[in-house]
Amino acid sequence: MAKHGGNLQAAAERYGVAREKLLDFSANINPLGPPKSVLQAIVNGGESVRHYPDPEATELYRALAQKTGLSSSQLLVGNGAAELLFAIFHALRPQRVGLLQPCFSEYAEAAKAELLTVMARAEKDFLPELSELLDVCAQVDVFVIASPNNPNGRLVPLDWLAQMADVLAMRGAYLVIDEAFLDFLPEQSSLMREHVILLRSLTKFYSIPGLRLGYLVATPALRERIAQELPPWSVNTLAQEAGVAGLQDEEYAERTFAWLNRERPFLEQGLRELGFTVYSGTVNFILFQTELTDLTERLGERGILIRDCADYPGLGAGFYRVAVRTRAENLLLLQKVKEVIACHSCS
Repeated sequence: MAKHGGNLQAAAERYGVAREKLLDFSANINPLGPPKSVLQAIVNGGESVRHYPDPEATELYRALAQKTGLSSSQLLVGNGAAELLFAIFHALRPQRVGLLQPCFSEYAEAAKAELLTVMARAEKDFLPELSELLDVCAQVDVFVIASPNNPNGRLVPLDWLAQMADVLAMRGAYLVIDEAFLDFLPEQSSLMREHVILLRSLTKFYSIPGLRLGYLVATPALRERIAQELPPWSVNTLAQEAGVAGLQDEEYAERTFAWLNRERPFLEQGLRELGFTVYSGTVNFILFQTELTDLTERLGERGILIRDCADYPGLGAGFYRVAVRTRAENLLLLQKVKEVIACHSCS
């Protein structure tokens, strides 16, 4: 079973802290909470749960098309990006899959194929070698890569992705680009190609992970091929209503960009001042390294959850990921870390 952040119930039982008193830095979710427009849409849609969801998700596709500038025939919505990831592999049935490690563990879970990996190393600030990426692309049926990547937040240069797509297309293979966190970077562009599938999430930016909502971008023919792998009524009524409202809420998006531009540098600097090695990133989470190998446990006992990254290939003990949260919450995290450091110094 893959290990993820955000499991509040398990953490409450492990640390003996009431679930509502836990402060979660382990899940990379927008701390502003769902937009008021989304919450109102859920309330307004409450009565509609007595009926089946719109199987065509008509209004959601219309809102997505307007937001992205793409045709609905290029878009496919699902019950979270994870469902779509598994549907992609069920449709393509690759024998060999390329991965850039460290990365989200579900890629390997979904692939169920021989894995060829390129390792992005800490000493190079997790920027891989382009030659290694292209070499693996020449040997696989599908290459999955995240940009920005989880857990380090690094963007893969767009021209690198284009070169990878070209190598893959020459042998009829596909590049899957996980853009789950790209919404946090409003100026970034995506690669649109015939043999490219873009995987996107609406749950992280709009802070609705409990509803599950994601979508992909592909050619109409490839989109239809993947759609055959999804169950009927994959996206429930409330998720459809929430998605439409969030996509139309420009004020919430602007507040999110302003928050991240302010809080990420603040938290990065605070972690550096504590003596930690902080790695370059771009979005709403930060990867850092320290000699403290029990930081997850010590913070958990204090009601603070962070993501221990020891289980990521290529990392190990002492690597941690924290989500960027509000100023008051970021200050509390730094204060609790100082307490842990002080306890270690005294022991």
